[in-house]
Amino acid sequence: MFEIGDDERKVLLCLIHAETPLTVVEDTSLAVNVVIDIIRQLHHYRYIKAIGSNNQVMGNFDVDKIRKTRFQLTAKGFDEISGNPKAIFT
Repeated sequence: MFEIGDDERKVLLCLIHAETPLTVVEDTSLAVNVVIDIIRQLHHYRYIKAIGSNNQVMGNFDVDKIRKTRFQLTAKGFDEISGNPKAIFT
């Protein structure tokens, strides 16, 4: 079972629109490796989806190019952030 914590919620809140992991790092001030790990987990559990350069959803993405891949919330991810209102950014 995957539990959404504060860091995961911060990442989800950054991915309402398609963004790269490096943009998420800038917005959350989390370490790059932490953000990439969180994104991989959120993608695995289908809270977010990978978006290709043609704005199409990618079923799989190249992990070696994860920093250039854009990610966006799925309906499951949106339900997670809207169903658990918390003041994350202070």
